Amino acid sequence: MWIRTAWLPICIAALSGSAAHCPGEPAEPPRPNIVLILADDMGYSDPGCYGGEIRTPNLDRLAAEGLRFSQFYNCTVCGPTRSSLLTGLYHHQLGIRRWFGRRNDNGVTVFELLHQAGYRTMMVGNMMMIGQYHDAAAADYPSLDRYFGKQPSGKGGGGSYFHDVISSHWFLDGDRYQVPVEGFYNTDALTDQAVEFVEEAAGKEKPFFLYAAYMAPHWPLHAKPEDIAKYRDLYRSTGWDRLRERRYRRLVELKLIRPEWKLSPRDPRVPPWDEAEHKDWQAERMAVYAAQVDCLDQNVGRLLAALEQSGERGNTLVMFLSDNGASAQGWSQVTVLRNWRRDGQPVRKGNHPSLMPGPADTFTSYGPPWANLSSTPFRRYKTTDHEGGISTPLIAHWPAVIRPGSITHQVGHVIDLMPTFLELAGADYPAEFQGRDILPLEGKSLMPILRGRQRPGHDALCWENYGNRAVRMGRWKLVSARGRPWELYDMQADRTELCDLAAEHPERVEQMAAAYRQWLARAEAACRPGSDGE
Repeated sequence: MWIRTAWLPICIAALSGSAAHCPGEPAEPPRPNIVLILADDMGYSDPGCYGGEIRTPNLDRLAAEGLRFSQFYNCTVCGPTRSSLLTGLYHHQLGIRRWFGRRNDNGVTVFELLHQAGYRTMMVGNMMMIGQYHDAAAADYPSLDRYFGKQPSGKGGGGSYFHDVISSHWFLDGDRYQVPVEGFYNTDALTDQAVEFVEEAAGKEKPFFLYAAYMAPHWPLHAKPEDIAKYRDLYRSTGWDRLRERRYRRLVELKLIRPEWKLSPRDPRVPPWDEAEHKDWQAERMAVYAAQVDCLDQNVGRLLAALEQSGERGNTLVMFLSDNGASAQGWSQVTVLRNWRRDGQPVRKGNHPSLMPGPADTFTSYGPPWANLSSTPFRRYKTTDHEGGISTPLIAHWPAVIRPGSITHQVGHVIDLMPTFLELAGADYPAEFQGRDILPLEGKSLMPILRGRQRPGHDALCWENYGNRAVRMGRWKLVSARGRPWELYDMQADRTELCDLAAEHPERVEQMAAAYRQWLARAEAACRPGSDGE
């Protein structure tokens, strides 16, 4: 097996994806395909390879044959993460705040640049933050060769996983897609098309880029009965306290966290499992959530099988991550269920023991008790900038380059994905694109890490959303919840953020707070007039 090294295209033919090479130069190995798989609202320790009890054999296989990042960060909530992931910029620079916002023209997407560099570009899933920049569902969108999925219908959470979803939100390429009445399940349907796209692209002259942006395991808690049945007894007999301890011990055993990092306390809103009421209902909530993750893993397996059968597996970089930490939100906080079902039937909604989750006519979430488990070993959740909100599992698999079973503790961020993909494609990042001035990249390529080397990291990484804020500089992290004072943590000694050192290091607090203020001013100043980001 040959080992790739970094390359730049050596002639125009290489940029176009052609196999030709310049006279007198050795033939370059083919540029790799890239498959980026994004889960929605999945917690740090949910996959088995990150300590979880949920059955994820396909993700576990990717990890065993690839690389796991222990300190990779997202932007704490879906829209900001997706916009940063696709552009290599901070979401503030794009006019994106909170979940939504109208993206401005400051950035260029990975689809546009890889398409220009000769890649076949494809996507399945939620086009949040794409359709608001360009109409990705339209037939005349030039930078997506194939697309299947849904456009968000406005503010709110995910829709139904089953056939009663509103079909007008779904597209196949430039056409409205009629969701079938029978046999439809969101996660499976996305993979059906992803597999078809891979089979179409395999063996062609052009390499391909596939972005699979799944809805799972975002609420509502909708899963197939046979998947739910795998977990019902487990969660009823074990409960959240013992499972948090198990996950913590497993994370230490896997060397993803240090034993000196203590497990964060149970969320104060959550009672001890032994004292919890309505255990059957509580267990069912987590069983359905686990079933959603399980089904997602099954579909990752289907996608990997398609790569294997097409002969493309060895020449494909596969990356898997989540858009934010586990969600402790309840249905009433974040969604309006108007005209949700196409049959006009009412939806049974709410988080209470009289409503068992799972079926298509329900809308429920798993709440703080189980989100606390998904966030193990960290504090807090989605929308916050403590580690439970911004830490994501990231698995990278590339047989030609990555050493099997490896773990990196180097720090990375979703803004690093765009420059990584551009380096793989031999594509330049422009200062101008289609008449628009483009901001410089904020991210740095992950390729040194994928090759097992040390990468010069970021001097600082910053976060802000909903008034929550953070800055990380080397081993130090400054963080605060909305309206609260700064907290300071030594991330080498205490990544679970239990020992606030702000009072002991006031000068460091001020230095890092000043860096944060400078970053926020710079990022927000980049938004051009006309942006209506929140």
